[in-house]
Amino acid sequence: RRGSRGGRAGAPRSAAMGSPAAKEKGTAMTAPPRISVVIPTYRRRASVERALRALAVQTLPADQYEVVVVVDGSEDGTREMLAHFPAPYRLRWLWQPNRGRAAARNAGIGLAEAELVVLLDDDMEPTAGFLDAHLRAHAADADAPRCVMGAVPIPVDHASPPATRYIADKFNRHLERLARPDHKLALRDFYGGNCSIPRRALLAVGGFDEAFTIYGNEDLELSVRLAQAGIRLAYDPDAIALQHYTKTFAQLARDNIAKGRTAVLFASKHPAVLPDLQLGAYRRASPEWRLLRSGLLGLQALWGGTPEALIRLIEWAERRRPPGLNTIYRLALDYFYWVGVRAALRANRRTGRGLTALPRTT
Repeated sequence: RRGSRGGRAGAPRSAAMGSPAAKEKGTAMTAPPRISVVIPTYRRRASVERALRALAVQTLPADQYEVVVVVDGSEDGTREMLAHFPAPYRLRWLWQPNRGRAAARNAGIGLAEAELVVLLDDDMEPTAGFLDAHLRAHAADADAPRCVMGAVPIPVDHASPPATRYIADKFNRHLERLARPDHKLALRDFYGGNCSIPRRALLAVGGFDEAFTIYGNEDLELSVRLAQAGIRLAYDPDAIALQHYTKTFAQLARDNIAKGRTAVLFASKHPAVLPDLQLGAYRRASPEWRLLRSGLLGLQALWGGTPEALIRLIEWAERRRPPGLNTIYRLALDYFYWVGVRAALRANRRTGRGLTALPRTT
């Protein structure tokens, strides 16, 4: 069974190969929508519902946009929620076996019918002017296709756990840098959780690379191909979607392991990016941390339980909130990243494919 727009030349692989037919409800479209919002989701029913409710109160009239939700293998009631959600806009959704965020986004792009696609993560809550801001950002220079990132501030309050506070402080400072008029956007500035791109540009570069099946770097990889195709990256602080960050430290640690693995995949596909990634910065840490990190990685090679033991130790520290906890987070997450890197390099050496070692200058 094919999706309603699958099989066109130049479509992302998931759309071109066919996907389950989408289900639909909400406003009937009398003209093509101006925007298609694509939301991939996995086991976040309540988060998706919050995003859909925020999209229901946009300043842009509801008959000018559609929302496409791709449920990536979830069996948590998301489909049932979508079937009963009172959408004032056209809402379409499909379910597919779990294949990762890149494949889910491609399936949504394949179904999208608007000229402009807004990619939105399922933990985002768009503000009322969100879609209008994305439209304005593209109208400002309509002859020059661009990829526009919107702001994704992470709200915190007195009840937020320390790991959330750490991530919020780090990322909100990053947003402040992006908003500076003199800031030049670089590779690692990019994120795909709130961005808009002309659909034809996404199709022209082949969409997301579905070799990225676990967390991390599929958006950076896409940004490299967009740049090669002449698509300029831009940032609009008015296209705001609040990011509701709920991951525990254990989830953060496992994400960083996955990010280390996918960084090796990314650099294997695009060797020129290696110096711009954390992957190219192994020796840039302080001598003391390099020594300790090397010891931890060596211990992990002897005892595979080292990462889980460290997670438990830091969870114990979190409950006591010692001074310097943010430094502990920073160093520990760096360690977990390199656990993933080493695992990916070992796997590549076994298969003889991809990056098998880092240059000695990194």
